[in-house]
Amino acid sequence: MKSNKRTSGLIIRKQSSFLTNIRRALILIGLWLITGYIVYINVCFLLNAYSDALVSDYLVLNLSFRAYASFALLVFIVAILMIGFGWWRIRRLERRAKNHD
Repeated sequence: MKSNKRTSGLIIRKQSSFLTNIRRALILIGLWLITGYIVYINVCFLLNAYSDALVSDYLVLNLSFRAYASFALLVFIVAILMIGFGWWRIRRLERRAKNHD
């Protein structure tokens, strides 16, 4: 006898492998390190602490306004694509769950 009572509208249970978790952790750590270094460079320049390495890194990272605008547009497009893909994936999983029951 099947129970019609559902405790949750959507439950996704997928166990990621250990190597996948390690890969994700390394990517996130790398991104946070890069972000932290960029913040460090900008804080050093705000506090008038200059060195040759900081100046060269700052010049490499200090892009033109057009490049910043292009980068912002790219981030916006990627965010929209991620939201769309997530919505599509959840809808697909919900349909599979309904067909499975």
